[in-house]
Amino acid sequence: MAKKKSFAIIGASNFSLAVLTTLVDKRQSITMFDIDQDRLNLYLAEFDSVDAIVLDSTNKMGLAKAGVNSYDGVIVGLGSNIEASIMTVLNLIDLDCHNIIAKARDEKHRRILLALGLSENQIIIPDRLAGKMIGTRAVFDIDIDIDLHSIDDEFISTTLTVANPDIIGKTLQDAGLSSTKDFNIIQIRRKGKTLLPDDYTELKEQDDVVVFAKITVINGLAEKIQSNKESEEDVIPTLFDFDELNNGENSNVDENLFDNLVFEEDATQGMTNSAPKTRRNKTKSNT
Repeated sequence: MAKKKSFAIIGASNFSLAVLTTLVDKRQSITMFDIDQDRLNLYLAEFDSVDAIVLDSTNKMGLAKAGVNSYDGVIVGLGSNIEASIMTVLNLIDLDCHNIIAKARDEKHRRILLALGLSENQIIIPDRLAGKMIGTRAVFDIDIDIDLHSIDDEFISTTLTVANPDIIGKTLQDAGLSSTKDFNIIQIRRKGKTLLPDDYTELKEQDDVVVFAKITVINGLAEKIQSNKESEEDVIPTLFDFDELNNGENSNVDENLFDNLVFEEDATQGMTNSAPKTRRNKTKSNT
């Protein structure tokens, strides 16, 4: 479990609610600030453990009295009101709040926040983040969430679930997944536990394998780890020599096999003697 920290979320918004939900799931201590009491009540209706403070964050004195600089982290979710966001970030910097994360509405907003002194890692543009994730998932054969902060022009970090029977029960070395200059297996998550693997770590079905790899090899890794194709033996039925079947020389054949065979002449005769069958349509159930 993550160490319990205290966070201030400034501005009640959908972005703030998403952050809040994640922090609550991680059992963190959270206080949400907003100038509108009704909006606070609306967003926090389902969160009994979250404190609420009605406050104008553009007022530096109000933030200081609320002790905003005592929190381990401050998240600014005022993306729609650029002026309020800028003034709030300025106030937080003046009050010596070090761990600030701010939502930016667009590139212009991001550039202003950078000019104020925030770093790239402290600024989030949700639309860009979502677009990057969708674009990456469209390009690569990955069906799960991607660690977007690990993506650049050459490398990508993601999690792949072991489903390929060819590697289940094998060590990373035997499965051909030892670290190379092109990829590295960072960790394996198994039944709630995290393993730091080496070449002799054995892979189990449904292991979540966290990989850091070049974009040129990620599809191949996804195929090797996640592939769950049926083998050729499962797909292609067993073929028998008809002469052997007729002479009873193949001991592996069901003795009732021929009972289910219908030849063309018998089929034609059966069709003339039988009544036509009506087609049964499927209907959707409303229950």
